[in-house]
Amino acid sequence: MPPRQFNGPGLRTMRRGAGFTQAVFAKMVGVSKTAVIDWEKDDEQCPPPERLPAIAKALGEDLDVLFPRFGPPDLADLRADAGFTQSRAAEALGITRVPLSNAETGKKPLSSDLRIRVVALYGVTADELAEAQKRSFSTMTPAPMPTHQTPRGLTERLRFLLECRPKVTNADVAAAVNQTTGAGLEAQDVEDVRTRARSAEQVFAGLSMGAVREGLAKALSVAPFEFQDGEEVEQEVLDRLAFLADKREGGATVNARGAAHGVSPEMVATIKELLLRKSGKQK
Repeated sequence: MPPRQFNGPGLRTMRRGAGFTQAVFAKMVGVSKTAVIDWEKDDEQCPPPERLPAIAKALGEDLDVLFPRFGPPDLADLRADAGFTQSRAAEALGITRVPLSNAETGKKPLSSDLRIRVVALYGVTADELAEAQKRSFSTMTPAPMPTHQTPRGLTERLRFLLECRPKVTNADVAAAVNQTTGAGLEAQDVEDVRTRARSAEQVFAGLSMGAVREGLAKALSVAPFEFQDGEEVEQEVLDRLAFLADKREGGATVNARGAAHGVSPEMVATIKELLLRKSGKQK
């Protein structure tokens, strides 16, 4: 996906020149005021590509003039230029995100029937779509993300897992979190996280993070600790190990889940060794 050129301070200058406040401009583009503030700070926090057409329209500028692209478009570019996220495009086409995701990542081309509908939705010609699909397959080299590159932070981890599970919809995630927290989240809230219009922390502000993690885990079929930092997980494990060691030394029998017998002396010794290492008492 060849990126488009974006200049945050330049956007601020153009917005002011058009006579829009950040709040008014945000409403015109369909994002929060905070998103606009972040975009205008510098070039590090760029708008999602599918937001650029709305920005250009609000400012009365041509998309290619305001945000020049570095190279010809692929399928993801055509979708973004039409103002659609992958989820929104799939919804408009009456399909899941899987066919679009497969085509955009060079895994499986669009079917002939779907190509006709995509041409109409994106407002391009059949030839333009065909050329964009060729570029998607020639430039993409999909590979699993190495374990040492696991995204950090709740926002990036959630986005990563959503991309890895295209069959899970925004509505699925919102419903699962609502069930565990009692909140009233909507599919658009999850979409905002997908597109970086808002962070996960902003979307889930005021909710119990433990309950949020439980809901996310249920929707995405992972363990809740997938959404915790490594130090948090480590401390929780150590706290539970300390509890088991104390119970054993106090004469109580602690059964492992699904086991008929208590924790063995050998296991208790291992637990104590781990705790000592953590506390720095063992040389």
